[in-house]
This record gives sequence, C-alpha cells and structure tokens, in this order.
Amino acid sequence: MSSLDRPLTPTAEAPASALLAEVVSGRKTVCQVAQAHLDTILALEPEIQAFAHLDPEAVRAAAGELDRVSPGALERPLLGLPVGVKDLIDTGDQPTEYGSRLFAGHRPAGDAAVVRTLRDAGALVMGKTVTTEFACFSPGKTRNPRDVERTPGGSSSGSAAAVAAGMLPVALGTQTAGSVIRPASFCGIVGFKPTFGAIDRDGVFPISETLDTVGLLSRSVADTSAVFDVARTSASRGSRRTGPGREVEVAKPTRLGFARPIEWGQADPSTRDGIDALKLQLMDSDVEVVETGLPAEFEGLTAAQCTVMDFEVSKALKSRCEKNPDLVSKSLMEVLRRGASISAGDYSAALELAERCKAMLPELFDGVDALVVPAVIGEAPLGLQATGDPLFCRSWTLLHCPTISLPILEGPNGLPVGVQLVGNLHADDNLLKTAQTLMDWSAAAAQA
Repeated sequence: MSSLDRPLTPTAEAPASALLAEVVSGRKTVCQVAQAHLDTILALEPEIQAFAHLDPEAVRAAAGELDRVSPGALERPLLGLPVGVKDLIDTGDQPTEYGSRLFAGHRPAGDAAVVRTLRDAGALVMGKTVTTEFACFSPGKTRNPRDVERTPGGSSSGSAAAVAAGMLPVALGTQTAGSVIRPASFCGIVGFKPTFGAIDRDGVFPISETLDTVGLLSRSVADTSAVFDVARTSASRGSRRTGPGREVEVAKPTRLGFARPIEWGQADPSTRDGIDALKLQLMDSDVEVVETGLPAEFEGLTAAQCTVMDFEVSKALKSRCEKNPDLVSKSLMEVLRRGASISAGDYSAALELAERCKAMLPELFDGVDALVVPAVIGEAPLGLQATGDPLFCRSWTLLHCPTISLPILEGPNGLPVGVQLVGNLHADDNLLKTAQTLMDWSAAAAQA
C-alpha cells in the first residue's frame, strides 16, 4: 500500500476554487501557493513519480511574475492556479517528449492552444506530467498514490496521480480510448472528457484524428467546471447555467438512466454490485432513476473504436517509429502492425457505425440527464507493467459524448472505483451539473 504519511484530500472539497479565492482576496500570493505545492511535490515525487519535467526555480520565477504584473480576477479568472500539463501537450518553455525516447529533449516552438488559454487566464504551469508512450499502452514510471504497487492507469498517468496525491489541484489529460476516465477512476478523483472538440487540441500530439480529446482531472466537479469554463472553445459554450446575463433554467429533478453495456458481464462483480446498490439508494432520493436500454447497434461500438484507433495510430506513427525501432516499445509496435493490417473498408465501416449510432443519441437521452455506466472493470490492477483496460470508455469516446468519472464506489480492497456518467453530445454543462448533484448526494449519504 501507499507509504504516504498524509491523508489524501477528500474529493468533496474544491481545492482549486479555494486557492483562487485566497489569491483574489489577497490572503495568499501566487508565490505562496506555488511554494506550498512545490513542497508537496518534492516530498512525494520520489515515490509517486508523476512528473516528466519539473523545474522548481522556473515555477517560482513564473509565480513571481504573476504576482508583479497580473490584472484582477475578472481578466484572469484562474490567477495563481497550479496546473499540470500532460507530456503529450506542447509547452514552449519546457520539454515535451510525448512519453517517447524518439523525442528525448524535444522543445516545441510554443504552447498548445489549451496551455496558452490557461496561462492567459493566470494559471501557473507547474510541470509536465508523465504520459504513456505516445498516449498508448506502454506505461511510464508513475505509481498510484492509493497503492504504489498498482498502476495509476493511463495514458494520463502522471496527471491523475499528481492530483490524487495533492501535488496539484488540476491537471490536463487527453483521451483516445479511456485515458482520462480510467486513471481518474483508479486514483479516486474526478476525470472529465468533454464533447470531442470542446477544448482546442492544437499543439496536442495527434495520434487519432477521430478520437483525440483534451480533458481535465481534479478533485472536485466544481474545480473541473471552473477550469473547463476557461479552457473550452467559444463554439462549445452554447446555453449556460443560470447566472447574471445567462438564460434562466426551470428547476427540474435530475434523471439518471442506468444502462448495461454489452460488456456489463466483464466488470468485476463488486463493480456491478456497487452500481446496482447505487441505483437502489438513489430510488429513495430526489434523483429520478430510469432503466435505460441501449440500442442493439451499440454492441459493435467497442470493436469499432478499436478499429478506428489502431488504424489511425498506425497512420500517425508507423513510419516514424519504424525508422528507429530500438527506441519504440514492443507493445506500440504491435499496435502499429495491427493497425496497418486493417483495410480501408473495415475502417470506413467502423466510422459509418459510429455515425449511425450518433444519430440515435437524441432519442437515447430524451428524458434523462445522463447515463450511468461503469468507468472501469474494477480497482486498479496490481503491477506497473500495464495501465488497465479502457473497455467501458471506448464506445463513448468513439461517439464523441462527454463523460465524467466520479469517485463514488469502492472495490474489495477498499480502493476507489469510478462511476461513469455519460452525457449527450454538446451537453457538457448539463453533465457537469448532473455530476455535481450526484456528488452532493454521495457526500450527504456518507455523512448520514
């Protein structure tokens, strides 16, 4: 188990929001916030190994600059917020190696769009967090703070571990199969994969044009919402929640649709039992529970996602990797060979199935705010040689739906298991609102 000598921050808290309030009020400087997090990072990093690059002096200098010249909260709503950036995402002032020896020491020309947006809002980039090799399946060095003998999940391994250990309040991740949802579930934090394209991915190393999505990891839904509000593209905003100058929404009960994917039987018994128990408990709450059946066509989506991902990853990486095979893992080379063997016809058929199923989403979500499905098979597996199975994420990633993992369940060893909420396309705000309702209920139930 973990040898951490400090309790992990409860997910019911909103550490990022509290930090922002302290900086805006003047109770703390950005330098003080940065140093407190650096102290935690330096104490825990030898065990957790969440960072691919960390330069404390550069962080202190950037924090001092924010204290000297930064305008107020209205102009910079994330002033002083420490943020980790997955090492698949470009940073102009720090190395970006994409988890690959092929890019050792690589320095991008500038920041990715999302990093630039966060910096403009006053966020403080603390360092680059470990990713698996090209965000695929070959693990990095990171350990799970909940049990250092277990994987933190991938591919956003370092981002999830750093947030779970209290090193950072928020970190950027990416998802092509289950790379935000799975590590969030294994590490017991909130992981949010928005609607495909809701966060600009310019400057994120491309491995799958159809699937790659930038996401967020934090310890609360409130923090996720605050950062997403800044990071999202203008095109993704649409109708927003009630507030000054915003559309007024009529209050209505939250409705959750409990669905059983075709892979339901592959979840651990404890995961299935936990979701069934959650459904029964919610029946005695103000949340409305709906039994939701998935269309028969959805049964092919997991295989279709594998086809699309393997085909596109091979197209993106094969020629580059074959030039220096000694610097590439065997597992990645196998993905590239598998993808190269997929015919253009099979690839097109997979995309066509996805489009047909997308057309069914309005009816599927008619009358429910979100679907409840497993996030993962079960607890984080023992060992650091693999990052776990993204089984329960693949279909929703292919459909481009927004999803969020909430740390509500526990496995047989007392380790966290996430519950995945799935929203309709472009209904990101409603999904976050629904997730907050479920977390509020969970916190109240735990205290009852």
